[in-house]
Amino acid sequence: MTLKALTVAVLGLLAISDLTAQAQTTNAPGPATAPAPDSIPAPKPAVLDVPQPPQPGQSATVATTDPDKVAEFQRRFAQGQELEQEGKLTEALAVFDGIIAEAPDAKGSLREAGLITFQQGDLARADGYFEKLHLLVPDYPGAIESLIQINQALKRDVKVAILNRQFHELYAAGKVPKPYFVRERINLDQGDQLVMTEFFDYTQNPNTVWMGERFDPTGARKRWFLLNYEPDATKALRAKDARLAQAEVFNLYEYVLKDDQPTEINIYKNYIGRPDYEKTRLDMLALLVSTPKPIYSVAVPAH
Repeated sequence: MTLKALTVAVLGLLAISDLTAQAQTTNAPGPATAPAPDSIPAPKPAVLDVPQPPQPGQSATVATTDPDKVAEFQRRFAQGQELEQEGKLTEALAVFDGIIAEAPDAKGSLREAGLITFQQGDLARADGYFEKLHLLVPDYPGAIESLIQINQALKRDVKVAILNRQFHELYAAGKVPKPYFVRERINLDQGDQLVMTEFFDYTQNPNTVWMGERFDPTGARKRWFLLNYEPDATKALRAKDARLAQAEVFNLYEYVLKDDQPTEINIYKNYIGRPDYEKTRLDMLALLVSTPKPIYSVAVPAH
């Protein structure tokens, strides 16, 4: 890899780092203060917390156009959100569950109940809420992203693969507002968390396939790993041998951080062909517990 290529990668990813440094999660198991990899709020479901007419194949609900009943649902939903913001998750969940009991298609309550149970680590219950929301709003990115994380944690590999394909198709259709999503949150010792982010299209800048960030319980980033596609190295390799016309080059590397700013790039592994998610995940976890031994290092240019 040339210094020029590394510089381009650094500058591209620094733009992403502005989105990752400060945000706190709202859809992860474990501590409610765990960091999220971006500060772009997930869009709310298209329909607010008002029961809708049942769709074909759905059981009848308390769908209503009574303005007094609609106002009551909205008032109760706002009350649940206030309790949630105050950190009273059990009380907030009771409010949302009460709404869902009367209106199973109340999308806002399904979303908030899913987020709360996800934070509480009740993955099976969170899965139920988000599955119902996904059926009601198939193109809502927040539901799919949460379902991927839940099923990844539950080791349901087939389900993750199906959801992942659906999400990539949704992105290709222009219905996902950002080029990446959180695939997994891995709880580590001392309350730390490794947030694994997947990018939809690694052939586009910044050419990242997967990113792993270790955060402490306060949200401070401690380690920053990336598996990146290297277009220049790929082009050079293909030019050397016609038999490698379909080959791709990838590097696993880390930004060495000081005050959350990259000061050095350590390259640990070079691959001909993209490693799968599980291998990349295990490689990053191994780097967290071993003394880093880069095969190549370069200082990040001043900017």
